Amino acid sequence: MIGQTSGNDLRRRRASRLAGALGLLLALALIGGGMLPAYADGIPDQPMGFAGTVSTVTPAGPVPAGTLVQAYVGTALRAETITKAEGRYDNLLVLGPGGTVTFRVAGVLAQESITWQSGELMGYFNLTIPALSGVAYNLTMVVAPAGTGTATDVTNAPPYAEGVAVSIKAVAATGYHFTHWTASAGSFANANAAETTFTMPAADVTVTANFEVGVEYTLTMAVSPVMGGTATDVTGASPYFEGEVVSIQAAAAPDYQFVRWQATAGAFTNANSPSTSFQMPGADVTVTAVFEVAGGGCFIATAAYGSPTAEQLNVLREFRDALLLESTAGSQLVALYYKLSPPVADFISGNSFLRTLVRELLVDPVVWMVEATGGIWRR
Repeated sequence: MIGQTSGNDLRRRRASRLAGALGLLLALALIGGGMLPAYADGIPDQPMGFAGTVSTVTPAGPVPAGTLVQAYVGTALRAETITKAEGRYDNLLVLGPGGTVTFRVAGVLAQESITWQSGELMGYFNLTIPALSGVAYNLTMVVAPAGTGTATDVTNAPPYAEGVAVSIKAVAATGYHFTHWTASAGSFANANAAETTFTMPAADVTVTANFEVGVEYTLTMAVSPVMGGTATDVTGASPYFEGEVVSIQAAAAPDYQFVRWQATAGAFTNANSPSTSFQMPGADVTVTAVFEVAGGGCFIATAAYGSPTAEQLNVLREFRDALLLESTAGSQLVALYYKLSPPVADFISGNSFLRTLVRELLVDPVVWMVEATGGIWRR
């Protein structure tokens, strides 16, 4: 009897558990059935969560506990919290809609920002500010004279702590050009560069971009001979103000080689280098890259005179560069000569009688004729 009763109790307990489980499943089904239609048009946006630490650059270390941390989307304040020990913060839940999330710590703009994403959890999103209010300083940008250009704080995260390097930029108005930066305190990486950095002092400071009226001059790039190669203004910002330094580059065509740069005014850093810089004069100017056929000399004349430095060779080179190489037909004639003359020069160079014969009957008359007509072909 006792055994039968115990068996019945066991069956009743099992039936009760089964009914409970079925009831729980039924309840979940009903709840789910009631909720799912509400999300038929999509799951609604969820907050974006942030947690991490907050620290300052000056002095280096975490902010004190109880420091206010705020999150903005655009200009709208969406969430705020306070820091705990060691500058830790959490539970910063930023509501949508989306945009760029920025942060302020005790009113100071943090260096970090991020695009808002629904439901994203950022568990190690650490924030950094230059300094807490009270040890940060204002930077004011102005121009002189007024209306001659613009001066911009590119970093755009004031106030700044002492020693913070701020990116700044000056842009001249039409008819003016930038000259230099000035400030009563602090220092510039390059006070003469329109784009540079400014190191903050331990005080509020005004940084001034100075401009002056300026006339711009045109830089024209040319080559000699016309088939010799290319000459490029690498800076590519003509016209330029007097004194501006322009990067230039020459590239020789096949069968030619670069010789030098030349200009009627201005100055080259290295006139013999194909890649160099040119300082603009106070006038429009043409900069010419001079090329010559590879090999450079007159093979037959060099063999006839027995030296590549003979004075007569300079006359022939001048005639070649100033007249022949300035035309397509002349350039082709010179190129043909350089292809055919080497074996002839090799043949006569080893025979003193032939050298004398070629010099007196061929080369000297040509040199005389070139010199006699120099007033016509020389520019």
